[in-house]
Amino acid sequence: MPVSYIDIPTDVSQGAKEKMSREVFDAIHQAWPIPDTRILIREWPAESVSQDGRIETAPMRPICFLDVPPGLPVEAKRTLIQRISTAVAEACGRKPEDVPLPSGSHVKTNWVLTFFREYPLDRAALGDLLATENPLVLESLAADK
Repeated sequence: MPVSYIDIPTDVSQGAKEKMSREVFDAIHQAWPIPDTRILIREWPAESVSQDGRIETAPMRPICFLDVPPGLPVEAKRTLIQRISTAVAEACGRKPEDVPLPSGSHVKTNWVLTFFREYPLDRAALGDLLATENPLVLESLAADK
């Protein structure tokens, strides 16, 4: 039931996409052990992406959306993000960059942007059952506790 949409540049190899998908699945499934985790990969050519207000020749910075149940503790979110960010960055060949901040300090980033879209179980359904009524969802979440 958890879903991830991952937007990446078009030049990522099939092998890298498969490895990324496995690693992202493992990270998501550890956080929400519900069957039917879906990962959709969307590819974008450089000429179809604007970054910082300009069309660039460099491959896009990846974006990951997570459509998931709410309630994951912050520490588990940190672990999840680290695993997903690493998997997506590796697939896309993104190395960490040192970015200067206005304060004079620096931060390292691989530019993988991740968003959580959390849906209460009464706002999701699997098959013809609301997730709040679906034993496949409820028992999977209860087994994790």
